[in-house]
Amino acid sequence: SATPRRGPDGQIIGMIGVGQDITDLRAAKETADRTADELARLIDSANAPIFGVDLNGMVTEWNRKAADMLGYPKEDAIGKNMVQCF
Repeated sequence: SATPRRGPDGQIIGMIGVGQDITDLRAAKETADRTADELARLIDSANAPIFGVDLNGMVTEWNRKAADMLGYPKEDAIGKNMVQCF
């Protein structure tokens, strides 16, 4: 961030700024994003049905094998209550 530096007469004579190096933070985020993508592909392409359910019983994950075996595409399963709907 930056703020103007003013002289005795109120005129802007410069600025004072603070910066932060976020190189490591960006690299860590890119690594985390790549890992998440790889895991999502692994789950979706697994040769076993994989589904996720949150604490309220709502479906949060549904892979292709689950869709094939249960007959519901991912788009129809996500957000539905596992016990009530399936």
